[in-house]
Amino acid sequence: MQFRFLALAGILLAVPWTQARAEQGCPDGFTPNPAPTGTPGMTQCIPIGGLGGSLEYSGWNNSYGAIFFDAEKNLVGVGEAQKNRRRARKQALEHCQSKGGTACKEVLWYSNGCAAVVWGPAKSGQGIAMAVRSQATRRAAVAEATQACAPDSASGECEVFYSGCSNPVPYSGSL
Repeated sequence: MQFRFLALAGILLAVPWTQARAEQGCPDGFTPNPAPTGTPGMTQCIPIGGLGGSLEYSGWNNSYGAIFFDAEKNLVGVGEAQKNRRRARKQALEHCQSKGGTACKEVLWYSNGCAAVVWGPAKSGQGIAMAVRSQATRRAAVAEATQACAPDSASGECEVFYSGCSNPVPYSGSL
């Protein structure tokens, strides 16, 4: 009996004692991953490599946007905050066509970020100068599109026609 007690005590002493700690509020098998700069929200929990799981199901659903343009009629169609690229493209195409567009073509698709369309009168005197850009924030998308459009504009300036975001949304249990 005394031998068993000593053996048990020896085993317990040989096992290193460690203290369990929460990983900044993430459940077992997940690690913190800060949200991208400019993306609203707190730190996300993502699966630790090698333990399985998918990033897409780690607490956030991706959100998609698309922009279509009819160059013949200068019409823009927008789709945003859709759960997949196909839906965003469909919404943007239908929006362009609802304005009378017959030659609507995709000029941009994006996910988990923002987009901007800016335009002004073309230097040639005919048509428009236009730039479409996507970035992490609305402000950054507008700034980049404006900078890209200005050299081709007759006035050297372009105005914002559209800016919007398709930000990731908290996982709701359905895709």
